[in-house]
Amino acid sequence: MVVDDLGQRIVRGDFSQSGGLPTEPELSSEFGISRNVIREAIKVLASKGLLEVRPRTGTRIRARENWNVLDPDVVGWFSSVGSDMQNAYDFIEFRRIIEPQASYLAALRATDTDIVRILKALDSLCACVGHPASIPAADIAFHRSIYDASHNAVLRHLGSLVAPLMNSQILLTTAPKGAFEKGLPLHRKVAEAIAKRDPKKAELHSRTLVNMPYADLHVWIHSADRGLLP
Repeated sequence: MVVDDLGQRIVRGDFSQSGGLPTEPELSSEFGISRNVIREAIKVLASKGLLEVRPRTGTRIRARENWNVLDPDVVGWFSSVGSDMQNAYDFIEFRRIIEPQASYLAALRATDTDIVRILKALDSLCACVGHPASIPAADIAFHRSIYDASHNAVLRHLGSLVAPLMNSQILLTTAPKGAFEKGLPLHRKVAEAIAKRDPKKAELHSRTLVNMPYADLHVWIHSADRGLLP
């Protein structure tokens, strides 16, 4: 409870003016808990990159670029305070850089077992039509199967690290009616190009696929800036 409350307030910017948290006695009084519990909560937040604890200057809030934005709790706090759209946009930019090359490498290096896994993941994704709650897990499994098929150790590790952010982004960009179904043919084209071991087509279709939510988010963010969103 304390970690979630403070995490949300930090992400929301409640303490941004001073750059520091209230003192341990103040937080202890506010929450009605011991200073030891407060101290442990601060350690958790520090481990996620949100806080820095110094002996003389106290507990300070770190700049956002130091936060672990791949941490599931941090991703959840962004969502809870309404800043998940910008986070998703940043993540899609990352995917535009990485995923087309991952698909290219997968088409070059995938084993028969890898291809079977990719096609099974595609079938599971297609089965999500009409079942929106199942989409994030199935979509993540599909893209991770491609990362894994690249047989690049860094890309495979990235596939596991980005799952929390991908989950948040998928929930956001598949929410509009028909958005998920619109992307399914491109998922199939990527999978088939990898299965046919055609790296150029795999890269092309992957780039087209990831550009779809990027374009949508770009419009939504700029519409929000102009006050056009309901």
